[in-house]
Amino acid sequence: MHDVQKGFRIGDQFVSWGTTLAEACRLLGIEPDHKRGKASLPCANTYGFAVVSAELDAPATDRPVMTVTFELAPYRTGTPEPEIWATPLSERLGPPDKVSRSEISSDIPPGNAVQFNAHWTSSETDIGLSVYGGLRKVDDGFSVGRLSLSWSTRLAARPYIDEWRARVKRLVTIAERLSALWTFKLDWPHSGYWMFRGHSPEALAEREARISLYEPELLDTPASIAAKLDPQSFAIWRSDDHGIWGASTLWDSVMVEFGQPTKVTWVEIKPAKGGGWAELQVGPKGDGPWHVQSHHGSPAIRNAAQMLAKFPGVRLEQQEGYDC
Repeated sequence: MHDVQKGFRIGDQFVSWGTTLAEACRLLGIEPDHKRGKASLPCANTYGFAVVSAELDAPATDRPVMTVTFELAPYRTGTPEPEIWATPLSERLGPPDKVSRSEISSDIPPGNAVQFNAHWTSSETDIGLSVYGGLRKVDDGFSVGRLSLSWSTRLAARPYIDEWRARVKRLVTIAERLSALWTFKLDWPHSGYWMFRGHSPEALAEREARISLYEPELLDTPASIAAKLDPQSFAIWRSDDHGIWGASTLWDSVMVEFGQPTKVTWVEIKPAKGGGWAELQVGPKGDGPWHVQSHHGSPAIRNAAQMLAKFPGVRLEQQEGYDC
């Protein structure tokens, strides 16, 4: 596994980190799942281990493969022994940085449980080993565990982050002269995309990298707009000079050209076992990346949705259900 910092192997095929999912699939002769950003294929061995299949995972088909996961083939009957895989990995990579073991409950099938986890982490990759409590049925047979190789988000984002930052900078310029801005109050506070790690420079750099890879339409909210908001509010705004409208929370924004076909989804989940909620989603497909939530029947969500429905190019879709 001397080359895992450079890429990954599926059978005899080596794929460099940074290769998009579409290109990786071309090399492997398979078709990607465009909606999920994944691809899978049968695979007999990898890095000296017998395996059942391999799955590639990427933010989208035009973004690099971030993780490849191998389903490990059964070695013997009975409860799998983690050392069968952990020992040779440790010989190659050194002692794992994290190890955990769990008892297998008699309340669930052994194959549904994970008895062993180990991770070998570097600045570029994370290698993980998970061993199940027994056989688990997977698409291409039965597996006793998983071996996963993941690439650094910060390294993967390098080819994309400058273009994203340029759009953030453009939004700052647009926000300096808005034609109108309407604010709406939510019943619940919300947080920004990938903000759970805090506001340290390291955490914000990770947020930027993840947005540029996974949600590139999402932009940092300019300070001039954020000054009018708090964690329980959002804004709809427009700039007639630039031909742009947008939606912003305290942290996250989207901007859309006038007339650009855009789906806005207004979700009303009625109380049942739970209390229900309302949600507004704005994005190319109407399912985000920008969204806000509030209590069921929220006037803010309703009023904003009805306002956006009048914007050129916007198609409003209403969805209803029950909080079961």
